[in-house]
Amino acid sequence: MTPPYVMDSSAWLEFYRGNKDVYTLVIDQLRKREIIVPSICIYEVALAIELSVGEDLVKVAVANMREQKVDDLTATSAVALAHFRSERSLAMADAIVYASTLAHNATLITFDTDFKGLPNVHYIKQLAH
Repeated sequence: MTPPYVMDSSAWLEFYRGNKDVYTLVIDQLRKREIIVPSICIYEVALAIELSVGEDLVKVAVANMREQKVDDLTATSAVALAHFRSERSLAMADAIVYASTLAHNATLITFDTDFKGLPNVHYIKQLAH
């Protein structure tokens, strides 16, 4: 089976904005790959959408994200992310996402430069809107 994708919050937000690069990566691959959603991404996406668009779209976005495989933060993954946070100098939310990526032997799809150059990361350069 093809390794799964983890989409960080930046990728989900671009997905909901209709970014063609994310659509091509995700939509074309949905039948071939599992999409892993770190639970912290649901929080970050819900917050960003609520602040910029409104609560109605939050419900749609969260429902869509929950249709994928949600990876909840566990005690085991918390220990792993503490290691990644200090080793890679990642912020806490980024460490949660990266720990989830490695735990599932997945590829992280991101627009976040903090992940650029890390193993298992597909970094997409953000173009000006």
